Amino acid sequence: MAATIPELNRKPGVCYALTDDGLELPVIDITHPAFAFEISDTETGALIDAFVASTQRLATLDPAVLKGMIQSSRLMRGMLVDSAGTYTSGMTCYLHKLGPDNLGDGYAGPVDRQWAGSLTPVTFRWRMRDVVHLLADRLTSPLRTHPEASLHLLNIGGGPAADSLNTLLVLHREHPELLAGRRIILTVFDLDREGPSFGARALAALLAEDAPLQGLNVAFHDVEYDWSKPEALERWLHEHPLSEAVAAGSTEGGLFEFARDEDITANLSVLREGTPEEFVMVGPVVRDASTLDPRLKDTENIKGRPAIRYLGLTAFAALASQAGWQIARHLDGPMHQVVCLEKRLAVGG
Repeated sequence: MAATIPELNRKPGVCYALTDDGLELPVIDITHPAFAFEISDTETGALIDAFVASTQRLATLDPAVLKGMIQSSRLMRGMLVDSAGTYTSGMTCYLHKLGPDNLGDGYAGPVDRQWAGSLTPVTFRWRMRDVVHLLADRLTSPLRTHPEASLHLLNIGGGPAADSLNTLLVLHREHPELLAGRRIILTVFDLDREGPSFGARALAALLAEDAPLQGLNVAFHDVEYDWSKPEALERWLHEHPLSEAVAAGSTEGGLFEFARDEDITANLSVLREGTPEEFVMVGPVVRDASTLDPRLKDTENIKGRPAIRYLGLTAFAALASQAGWQIARHLDGPMHQVVCLEKRLAVGG
C-alpha cells in the first residue's frame, strides 16, 4: 500500500503507519519524548479559559466564515461536522491525540495545529494516558504471578486501540521481562472498520526491526461489534475462553461516554461473567454538571458537538454496581474521570 500523503519530516525513534486512504501518521507512543504529556493546574486553567473564550468568539462569527474555517481544518471538521450528534470516529480521535507538533504538513495547517493544542484534544491525550497507566499498573501483578499465561487485551469501541498498544509499550519499557516470550492478543470490538485497520498497521510498525516492541509475540484481532447487541460479545467470550489467561479490558472514548445506560450495564454484565476474576475494565467517564469546572458548564450543549453523555462518576458507579463491578480507582481530568473497575465479590453484596 502506497502513501498518498507521506510524512516528510519523520522524527527519530517514532514509528509510522498508513491509514486506509494512504495518510501516513506517527504511531503514538507515550514512552517517546515526542508524545510525553504532562500539564500543570495553571496550564489546565489557561486552556479552559481559552476554550470558553474561543467558544464565545466562534458563536459571533459569520456562519459562512465559520463554515470555511471548519472545512479548512481536518481536525475541526472531524469533530464539529463528521461527529455532530453521533460518535467520534476512531481516526478522528486518533488525530486529536497526536498533538500539534506531530501533525504532518501534508494534511494539517495552522488552524489544525492551533486546534490540536486546545482543550478538547488535550483532554483526549490526557484520558488516554490515564487509561494506559491504570491498565499497566493493574496488569503488572498478575503478569508476574502467571509467567506462562497469555495476555489478552480487550478493547470495546477502541478504533485504532492506541490505549491498548500504549499499555504494551509502557509495560515493555518498565517491565520487559513480563512480556518477553509471552503470547499477547489484542482484540478490538468496534463497528468502525477504518480505526482497527490502522491499529493493525500501527502494531506491525511497532513490531518491526529496531522498533519499540520488536521481538514480542503480539497478534491484533478485529471483531465487528455493536455494543447494543452484547450477546455477540457473550458468544465471542464463550468461543474464546480466557480462564487461563491474564486479561484486561478498556473502552477509551467509547462505551462509557456514548452508550445508553442499559448498554453499559449489559456489556459490563457479559464481561463480568465471561472473564477471569482478576479482569479489570478501564475507561473514561465524562464529568457531570456537579463536578465540571463552572467555566465549562455553559459549553455542554454546543451545537455540532458529538453525542457525549455527561454521565458523571456517581451515576456511572451505580450502573457499574448493577452489573457487579465497583470502582477500584479513578484518575481525574478536567472533562473526564478515568475509572478502573474491578469485580465485586458478589452481585448485590
